[in-house]
Amino acid sequence: MTQALLRAAYLGAIGCCLYTSGWLMFRAERSRTTKSLVMCQLLIIVWCLPQLFLADAPTLAVKYALYGVSYVGISLIGPCWLLFSWFYCGKTVGVWAKLLLFGICAFDYLMFLTNGHHRLFYRYFGLTKVTYGPVFYFHMAYAYVCVVLGMGAVARRFEKRREDGLHTLVLLASAAIPLAFNMVYLSGAANTGFDLTPPVFALSSFLMLLAVFRYDFLDVNVAAFPQIFAAMEEGVVIYNRRGNITCRNQAASGYVHVTPGDRCDRLWEKLCSEDQTYSAAAVKAAAKEGVVLKLPGGNMVQVKHYLLSDRQGGGGAGVILLTDVGEYYELLQKSRSLAVSKQQLAIEQERNRIAQEVHDTTGHTLTMIQSLIKLIRIGLEEEARQGAKADGEIMDYVYQAQELAVGGIRELRWAINHMRQDKDCALVSQGVYHLAGSVRELEIEVEIQGEDGPQYSHLSQTVFSCLREAITNCLKYAGASHMDVIVKFADAAVTVYIFDNGRGCPAIVARNGLSGIRNRVEETGGQTRFSSAEGEGFQIFFEIPLHNKEVFHDSGSDRG
Repeated sequence: MTQALLRAAYLGAIGCCLYTSGWLMFRAERSRTTKSLVMCQLLIIVWCLPQLFLADAPTLAVKYALYGVSYVGISLIGPCWLLFSWFYCGKTVGVWAKLLLFGICAFDYLMFLTNGHHRLFYRYFGLTKVTYGPVFYFHMAYAYVCVVLGMGAVARRFEKRREDGLHTLVLLASAAIPLAFNMVYLSGAANTGFDLTPPVFALSSFLMLLAVFRYDFLDVNVAAFPQIFAAMEEGVVIYNRRGNITCRNQAASGYVHVTPGDRCDRLWEKLCSEDQTYSAAAVKAAAKEGVVLKLPGGNMVQVKHYLLSDRQGGGGAGVILLTDVGEYYELLQKSRSLAVSKQQLAIEQERNRIAQEVHDTTGHTLTMIQSLIKLIRIGLEEEARQGAKADGEIMDYVYQAQELAVGGIRELRWAINHMRQDKDCALVSQGVYHLAGSVRELEIEVEIQGEDGPQYSHLSQTVFSCLREAITNCLKYAGASHMDVIVKFADAAVTVYIFDNGRGCPAIVARNGLSGIRNRVEETGGQTRFSSAEGEGFQIFFEIPLHNKEVFHDSGSDRG
C-alpha cells in the first residue's frame, strides 16, 4: 500500500512538472529565465522517474543504474535553481561562473560513478540499505548553498524593487519547502524509508508558476495576440508552407470568405474574381509591392503579400494583408475635383479680368472713333445741305469707317460675351439664349425642343461658337431683320437649325465664317449643311453627336 501511494506521488510529481514545463515552453517568453526554470522542472522529472522502479530492482547493478539516472537530476537541480534566481533578478552570469557551478556537479557525479574504488560517495550500497559517504554530504551541502543563495537573491530583489510581497513569498516558499523536506529525510528525523523531496519539489513548482505567472513569465505578446488580431480593422490571412490557410481574422472574412484549411490559391482567385484587371497569378505577384483591387460589394482594397522565412532562409509561408482604401480613393477623387474646380475658377477669373480690360480700353476707343466718324459725317452732310459740294469719295470713306467701327464694337461685344459664357451658360440652351439676347441689330427667336441637361454641357462651347458665327455672317451679308434658331435635344445628338429672312444667295461660297462652323462641328464628329436661294434667306443645319464618333457628312447644297 505504501509503495502504491509513493508511486502515485511520483507520478503526480512527473505530471505536474510536465505540465509546468510545457506551459512555460509554449506560453511564456523565450528568455534565459524561462529556459532555466524549464530545466529545473525537467531535472525533477529525471529525479523522480527512476524512483518508480527502485522497489522492484532485481539486482544491485540495476539499483545502482537507477540511482545513476536519478542522480543526474539531483546533482544539477541546485545550480539550475541558482541560475534561475540570478536570471530572474536580472544578473549576468559569466562563463567561468557557469563552469564552476557545473564543474562541481561533474566532480560529484564522477565520484558517484567510481564509488566502487574509493567508497567516498556511498560507504555501503546494498539492495535494502544505503550508507552515505562524505562526498555525498558535500554535494548535498553544495545544493543547499545554491538554493539558499538563490533565495537570497530573490529576497534582495524584492527589497530593492518593492514588488508584491505575496509574489516574492510564494517564490521563496517554492524552494524552501522541498529543501526542508530533504533535510528532514537525510537527518533521519522522519523515519519514512523513502524520499518525498522530489514529489514535494514538483508540487512546489506550481507555487513557482503561480508566483511568476502574473509578473514575469506570461508572454504578453502571445496572450494579447488573439485580442489584437480580432480587433484589427485590416484583414489578415496567414498560410503555411503547404499553402493552407491557418488563420484569418474577422475583417478578412468581411472582404473575402475563406476559412482555415482552405487553399491559399482559392483566396487569390476570389480576390481577382470581381476585378478582372489581373489574373490570380498576377495579383499574387503584384501584391508583394501592393496592389489595389475592387472586391465584390464595391470595396476598394489594397492587397499586400509578405513572405516568411525560417532561420535557414527557407520560405513558403506568408501573410496577406487587406486594407480598405475606398475612403482614401474617395478623398483623393474629391481632392482632385476640388483642385480642378480651383483651377477652373482661376481661369474664369483671369478670363473675366481680360474681358473687362478689353472692354474698358478697346471698347472705349472704338466707341470714341465711331462717335467722331459720326460727327464728321453729320458735318459733311450739313455742309452739303448748305450748298457746299462734298467729295463723294470722302463720304464713301466715312461711311466705310463708320461701318467698320460699328462692326468692331459689335464683334468686341460678342467676343467678351464668348469669354464670359462658360461660367454663366454651362448648358447649351443657356448659351443660346444668352447670345440671342445680346444682339440688338437683329430679332432672334429661339425654340428649344426636347430637354436640355448636364449631359449636353460639353457641347455648349461648340453650339455657342457656331451660332455666333452664323449671326455675324447674317449681319454682314444677309440684310436680314429676323432669325429663327431651333435647338433639338435627342438621346444621341444635339441638332441646331438656323433660318434668316435675308436676301439669300444663288451660290454658297464657304469662306472663313462657314468654314469655321463646319470645322468646329466636324471636330466633334458631327455634320453640317448650308442652303440658300435668291430672295429666300439663308439656312444652316448642324448636328453634334452626344459622344464623338465618325458620321456621314452630307454636303447638301454647299458649293463652297
